[in-house]
Amino acid sequence: MLKEIEDKLVKVLREKLTDVPKENIVVGIEPSRLPAVVISSLEFTLEKADMAENLDSGDIDLEEKLSPNGVETVFKLKEEPLRNSLHVEYPIGEQLTEKSDYSVDYARFSIKMRKAPTKGKNILKINYKSRNRVLTLKKLKVKALYSVDILGRDGTEADSLAEKVIKTLLEEEDKLIDEEIEIKPVGGTTSFQEKNVKTRLNYKVERLMRLEQIIGPIEKIEITRKNK
Repeated sequence: MLKEIEDKLVKVLREKLTDVPKENIVVGIEPSRLPAVVISSLEFTLEKADMAENLDSGDIDLEEKLSPNGVETVFKLKEEPLRNSLHVEYPIGEQLTEKSDYSVDYARFSIKMRKAPTKGKNILKINYKSRNRVLTLKKLKVKALYSVDILGRDGTEADSLAEKVIKTLLEEEDKLIDEEIEIKPVGGTTSFQEKNVKTRLNYKVERLMRLEQIIGPIEKIEITRKNK
């Protein structure tokens, strides 16, 4: 969830900040050497979208590998196959012919082999197309507050690197949006410590997460009205 955001920020800064060793641009823990850039998540919230989108995904290609027990001749498929879409291999690599080698019961989602296949693991392969499905797309927005700490050996170095970080993230803003990550600067501080100077930049980051769920087609909708 947050890791994808952090990995993306680290990647961008490592590619663009040539003044900082790549191994010193990290998440969470301050490196022992300077200069360095440390990205940390301060807090986050989750916001669920009110509505889900339903998209017709069309017919889908499925593959099943079955393990016969040496006795059974009937094999149940997970989904309803489209007619004339089955491709059966037994053993794998040797294509069988419908009617002469097997028959299909479309109503029961099953095939019946003329002879029971020998016992074995994943030795019967069936490829087929299934009826169209509706793709339900649910969305969840992650809203996080991040700090980007720039650690320099003195104030001049910390200030210079902070400016480069700001410019880098601004330049990459459109690319991040394309990956559904929005980043916005909201302020910062500078503190003088015993061994370094730290400039902290605070960013609000939003990332859109998507959950895709395939459900069966709606074949019939009936609307009834009760008589009063």
